[in-house]
Amino acid sequence: MSYLGKYPKFYPKYLWTLLAITLIHACGVKKSIPENRYLLKRNSVIVPKKSVSASELKAQILHNPNKRVLFNKLPVFLWAYSLGSSFKHPELNDSIPWRKKLRNKLGEPPILIDTALAAVSAENIGNHLFNLGYFDNRVSYIVTFGKHKAEVDYIVEPGKPYRLNSFFREPADTALKPLIDTLVSQNLAYRLWWPVNLNALNEAKDKLAIELRDRGYYDASPDLFRYEIDTLADKKEGAVFLKLNNPLNQSKFQRYRFGATYLNIICSDIYLENQWPHSYSTKGKHFQLNHYPIKGNIMEQVVTIDSGRWFSQSVTNQTYVALVEMGLFSYVDLHQEVDTLNHFIITKIEAKAIPRIYTQIEPQALYSPQGSSGTNFQTQSQRSFGVAGIVSLNNRNALGNGESLKISSVTSYEAIFKRGDNNNIRYGLQQGFNARLSLPNFSLLDKINVKNSYQRKNTVFSLSYQFENNPNFKRSSLPASISLQYTRPNLSWYYTPVELSFNRNAISAAFLPTLPKLDQDFVKRVFTDQIITAAKFGGLYTNNKNKPGQTYFFGRFGFETSGNLHRLARYLFQDNYNPDSSYQFMGVNYFQYAKIESEIRIKRTIDELNSITFRANFGMAIPYWNSSVIPYDKRYFIGGSNSLRGWRPRGIGPGNTPKSSGSIIDRSGELLIEANLEYRFTLVKNFIESAIFIDAGNIWNLSKEGSASGYGVIQRETFLPEVAMNTGIGFRFDLSLFLFRIDLGLPIRDPSKEFDRRWVMTKNATGNFSNYMRNESAICIGIGYPF
Repeated sequence: MSYLGKYPKFYPKYLWTLLAITLIHACGVKKSIPENRYLLKRNSVIVPKKSVSASELKAQILHNPNKRVLFNKLPVFLWAYSLGSSFKHPELNDSIPWRKKLRNKLGEPPILIDTALAAVSAENIGNHLFNLGYFDNRVSYIVTFGKHKAEVDYIVEPGKPYRLNSFFREPADTALKPLIDTLVSQNLAYRLWWPVNLNALNEAKDKLAIELRDRGYYDASPDLFRYEIDTLADKKEGAVFLKLNNPLNQSKFQRYRFGATYLNIICSDIYLENQWPHSYSTKGKHFQLNHYPIKGNIMEQVVTIDSGRWFSQSVTNQTYVALVEMGLFSYVDLHQEVDTLNHFIITKIEAKAIPRIYTQIEPQALYSPQGSSGTNFQTQSQRSFGVAGIVSLNNRNALGNGESLKISSVTSYEAIFKRGDNNNIRYGLQQGFNARLSLPNFSLLDKINVKNSYQRKNTVFSLSYQFENNPNFKRSSLPASISLQYTRPNLSWYYTPVELSFNRNAISAAFLPTLPKLDQDFVKRVFTDQIITAAKFGGLYTNNKNKPGQTYFFGRFGFETSGNLHRLARYLFQDNYNPDSSYQFMGVNYFQYAKIESEIRIKRTIDELNSITFRANFGMAIPYWNSSVIPYDKRYFIGGSNSLRGWRPRGIGPGNTPKSSGSIIDRSGELLIEANLEYRFTLVKNFIESAIFIDAGNIWNLSKEGSASGYGVIQRETFLPEVAMNTGIGFRFDLSLFLFRIDLGLPIRDPSKEFDRRWVMTKNATGNFSNYMRNESAICIGIGYPF
């Protein structure tokens, strides 16, 4: 029985069950195929190497087989259709509800080979190649028939692409030729000796039309542009002539300026009695505010259409986006009228206001085998459960400047007990109050000239108070910050010049002696009254490509430093300054450190049912000068539903720290390296999705000063063996309002174990399969995708 692997009693039972289910469904599929017809099993594209991408051409095929999941192997929707079909009594297929649902909603009928559709697909591939400049391409197809199935091979001979040898601009209005020449020189679609890509040329027409409209030529549109191509077949070259017709019934292009702008805010009658103005007018802008509590000068900043300026489509779009992103209106309607006599564009805007004030209540349930307190000063044998609630009051327009004000209260109450001693229950309370005020287009930002680059700018003020009463400690924190935020379609960044946090901590006198001596010293250093004065800078980029066949990219970068101003002041003004000393501010320790963080996410959407997602995460915190350790709140943690799913939250690391080392405080580090790979596939359309994943990573300390017991200090020789790895499978349920997720994490390598027992899936490490599942696996529950 050795061929069955390490768990001989496990594999046969489940393998035979899986094989039986597969055979039953396979037989049902055969019955659903009519006599003398064939199920389309597979399409393939045969194309010469170093020419066109086969996957790109495959996307042009219109006649595709039934959708499959799990690496394009299992036709689960075809199985569902067959399971719901009665072949002996077909009249029952639509009369019995469960059969009807399987066939019409959850299933997919068999797609049978149709040579007419295959011919259309071959023609579609040829058209796509033609648009890429392969004017002499040839595409054919071959159908291979099996017993009940058929496969189609598309043979592609693209030939050589025609290259652009010359480009001519011929606008009917010759006065535009210098401007057209300038715009063409800036467009890469018109590069000489590149393939004559008709798709790129058509996109270039759209861009040229916008460029003209941004310069006052309101009548410019892509339809007025056309191309004529003169090809040389022997040289595989072509000359392109760009023609620009005049607008209908016009002998030339007319240039327009912005005229008056009219804005009407539709709002509730409850505002009619207040003291806010009914209207506001200035410099060609006429706003009918109808007593809605918004200042006219604020709306003037949002509506960037200025009377007398040349018409610009980009400015028009920017105004529309800015009104929508204020978050004050349920809809915004912007349309423009042409004054042909005076050559003005009149803009009319109608916006319907939504209620300014609203509340949110969000109850939560808590469970953590290791406690969920913010600092987790609990022993390895402790677990907790409890309830939490978030109550918030929101005002979309607090002071009449378009500000967003959110005041929230977060309360959680936990019961903490020791494993095997349920009678000794203690309780922990966490209470937080938060206030956040976001000011759009406000004073601090107006002094920085990025108005044309970024569509949205915010100054954000935040103030919080956090209190935690744990059986082992008490902790209170008062953080406050000011942040500048800039956003444009694919890129945003922030700068926090000041983040001030005062933390007061008190450890239980009875708890501290229960820790090992090294742990006691470490806890005293990081869990002390402290001041953190941080400055932050960061940004993120995303390309927003989520369609089938596209690759989505997300990148995040952040840098943070703290304590430098205090240290600089002492260096400049203190006579007896000692660079090797640690100083205090107002009698409290202040931390001095630097942090750098980065994250990338890449998602390849294979089709509407399958995707592959990758994430890499890195963070490093370095104490210096006034500090030898990183404050606990600024350290890194790993494990849990959004991290290494084979371990519970904060249940692994740093490095090779063993589980028996004592306090949970050890589960933090100064260096984080993590990577996740996940294959996602749909099981039930619009309801159940599954995923197979693998996670790897760990946290480490950079020196023994940052470690409690000396474990987990990163070293070149032990780095790779200390990387934790897990695999697993998960299920995601689309509940309309949110995505509920449950993942089963299965550790592969656990660096907390002895060196020869780290590969935990081996019999030597766990004994048998049931021990492995009971002692090593982890169930993670979450809301939304892990990344």
